[in-house]
Amino acid sequence: MSDKHIKKIVIIMRHGVRAPNQTPEKLKEWSLRTWPEWPVKPGYLTNRGRELITVLWRILRNEHPYYQLLFEDGRCVAAEDIFIHADIDERTQASAAVFAEALAPECPISYYITSDKTLDPVYHPIRGTICKFTRDESEDELIDLVGDSFNELAKEFSSQLDFVTDLLGPMPVLTCKEYGVGANCVLKDLPPRINFANSGRTVNVRGALGIKATLIQNWLLEAAQWPNKTPGWGALTRDKLEELLVARAAIFNCLNRADGYSRDRGSAILKSVCDALSGTHEDSRVNDARLVMYMGHDTNMAHISDLLGLEWDLDTYTVNDIPPGSFLQFSLWEDSLKRKSVSAEFVAQPLDVLLSDKPELAEPAYVLKKLQFVPREPSELSEAFPEYALDTFRAVVDKMVNFDCIPPMGSLILGRKQ
Repeated sequence: MSDKHIKKIVIIMRHGVRAPNQTPEKLKEWSLRTWPEWPVKPGYLTNRGRELITVLWRILRNEHPYYQLLFEDGRCVAAEDIFIHADIDERTQASAAVFAEALAPECPISYYITSDKTLDPVYHPIRGTICKFTRDESEDELIDLVGDSFNELAKEFSSQLDFVTDLLGPMPVLTCKEYGVGANCVLKDLPPRINFANSGRTVNVRGALGIKATLIQNWLLEAAQWPNKTPGWGALTRDKLEELLVARAAIFNCLNRADGYSRDRGSAILKSVCDALSGTHEDSRVNDARLVMYMGHDTNMAHISDLLGLEWDLDTYTVNDIPPGSFLQFSLWEDSLKRKSVSAEFVAQPLDVLLSDKPELAEPAYVLKKLQFVPREPSELSEAFPEYALDTFRAVVDKMVNFDCIPPMGSLILGRKQ
């Protein structure tokens, strides 16, 4: 029997089910069909998203290692035991508030956001002014690199692309014109593009593959939001949705787990996670907390996972998929000799839960324990391990991160009441 006991948990979680980020006007650029009306603004967390996060954490709070860390022996959770740092988007702030209520309903646990209130460089160092575009390659070379990958993906997932193309019908004339193709174009006619903005700090996937990936994600959100309806205008059966999710994850990871891209964008949050685990974070509240939550996005989780070489494969999803409400967890353990080690887990609600009208009765979560650390860059530290000694973990992180992308420590203030 292991003599290790849990000392601390640091989590990076994707927000819950939200409305599509695109405005109704933007969606009309992709199809002339009637799009569903969402009950909240674009990008906002829905009540269904709140329900699913609540169901997940009301169950997890009573399971190992959360119960042992926070509630064992009738321990009363104090506000300083849990520190939640949310990105500034409504969906991340709302998810943070729901998480706090579900985890510790008996205590008024707060969450915190950056005092800037316009952009948090921990989650988006490239979009802000902290980290410049640091790749050795020029933008043209990056386009060539990712463009080749997109061409391969277009071939690999041609049947899925054809399905989405047929489902959308003819593209609006203005969309065809924007992409320089004929007036009677359809989705698969739109060439793939990498769109650079903010002097290269923001990179978006556009064209057929980018739109396809976005719409598949929207249809997953639609299926979760209305579990008694078939998404995609009634065309997306469960089997077809699972098939499309494979293509969406491949397109998403092609960019967000790409070398260099993930390093610049993931360095700040990975360094924050490492500092929280080792007790060297500049914010003493993070060091004092037993559980630290970073409430962010699937992109944040993809970047960190690429840097550390973490991979997972969940039933009903696909390799390295990141469904709403899932999270990457780093656990700090200590043995009888006071030796500390770090392990990584991935936790997600099954698709059956996301699509159930009674999620509290379904299997609560997939938990993949002891993910293998296989850091992206070869070194004497890059051998695969299910856990690292804490000092080794710190050395790996120091080698992986781009210190030019580490923002100066800003103040974190109380988030708004939900």
